[in-house]
Amino acid sequence: MIIALTSILMACNNQTTAKVTDTTSDEPEECKKEDALTATLVDGFYGTAFDTAKSMSLEEATRFYKVKGVKEAKIAGTIEAVCQSKGCWFDLKGNSTTQTIDFGHKFLMHKDLAGKKVVAHGSFYNDTTSIDQQIHEAVEDAKSMTLSEAKKKFTTPLISIGFQATGVKLVN
Repeated sequence: MIIALTSILMACNNQTTAKVTDTTSDEPEECKKEDALTATLVDGFYGTAFDTAKSMSLEEATRFYKVKGVKEAKIAGTIEAVCQSKGCWFDLKGNSTTQTIDFGHKFLMHKDLAGKKVVAHGSFYNDTTSIDQQIHEAVEDAKSMTLSEAKKKFTTPLISIGFQATGVKLVN
């Protein structure tokens, strides 16, 4: 009996409570890489430096991509808004349109650049937003509609034009 009681007491004293750490995240792996980056401006450039000569308006560059398939471009415009979470994208305002510019998780920009004139060097691409992602954004992120409303509204993938910059130059 004493042996049994001693065994129970020893077993209870030797139990350790395991720490449970939630390491899961909804953030995609490529976005997690940005956590190690710092917004760095070198000689007026974010990302890779480039020759700013022969830059085009956003509208002209977009037209070259749509009509002639020319992906690489240097586009000039004004920053309308910068990602306030990390500085991982910005909206470039052209003469009559706006384009979101991302950096492919390669560099970040400072978050206080709205209103600054820039030239961005990079490439256009076709971006597809799945039906599920559109529903998620409408219901969860924007909270603009119910799930049933979103399922009725979003029935086909959304294809849009994206632009990924390898470098951005402040010009003012």
